[in-house]
Amino acid sequence: MALAHIPVTPISELKILPENILVIFNPAARSGHLAGQELDIRAELKKSIGRTQFISTTKKGHARELASNLPPSIQMVVAIGGDGTVHEVASGLAEANSSAGMAVIPLGSGNDFARVLHMPTDWRKAIEGIRSSKRISADIGCVNWKEEGDDFSAYFINALGIGFDAHCASIAPKYKNWPLGIGYTASIVAGLRSWVSSGATVWDTSSSDKKVLFSGRMMFTTVGNAQDSGGGYKVNPKALISDGLLDACIVEDLSFLRALSILPSARDGKHLLKKEVSYFQFQNLLVDTDRGLPIHSDGEVKSLQARSIEVSLLPRKIGLFVPASAPETL
Repeated sequence: MALAHIPVTPISELKILPENILVIFNPAARSGHLAGQELDIRAELKKSIGRTQFISTTKKGHARELASNLPPSIQMVVAIGGDGTVHEVASGLAEANSSAGMAVIPLGSGNDFARVLHMPTDWRKAIEGIRSSKRISADIGCVNWKEEGDDFSAYFINALGIGFDAHCASIAPKYKNWPLGIGYTASIVAGLRSWVSSGATVWDTSSSDKKVLFSGRMMFTTVGNAQDSGGGYKVNPKALISDGLLDACIVEDLSFLRALSILPSARDGKHLLKKEVSYFQFQNLLVDTDRGLPIHSDGEVKSLQARSIEVSLLPRKIGLFVPASAPETL
């Protein structure tokens, strides 16, 4: 059952002081180009919000470490970077069961989750949006899988990809700097040339009587907590970040030409009308496959050989700050 009312608190009522805000800045975002904007961003933050705590990350995983070990005084963590930075901060907050909430200034390549939050793409306007934002409670997803006999887990706040889309995520860095934002699409076309679908059975395990959602040759299953993934494709167009449900888009094996013909329709969610596409909402899911598959969490590749993949919903696990003008339903 979906959760009905979403608690919303204006930031003015929270009385968050600048010293209770931690800014996590990823200078490696946009292939390292963001580093040159650090001084300007610092100056704008001080002008608009006040003197906040500001830390630049120095390695992959650093943002997660910072978010999972916050001082008790921190009430807001501002993630500056792309979807990878958002993933790390959200994962760290969830891991620590932190009461601090996350705000996002989108300065990455894809910025899928920032679009969900209706954050302005202009970073100066995004900073102003944070100053006058409201806090909501949002769901987050968790995935557990096996690989060579060992158990692994990860969080995702935007989307989890199993199969082809994770394969594309693994090769996407080669195309990240392509102009006009076509890098993600280029990685999809390249991925189609090398991908081989697997046999899979997808179960809805939300209740004691497991239900088979799909069985056959599977190209991919993308689980969405939010609508957008892959740089603006609405793979899970019915997903909402606070409805108490996760959405699964399951696509059966497609030929190269058929996949290319369907791809444009995923920009606005019309791929759901295709006969090869199934769509479900759930709280717990199990994906059994005949071989190890790649998986990504918010675009970050977590494994290339995942088996027995279990996905679960953690309702209202994380606080988020969104612009005051953002719609009531996200």
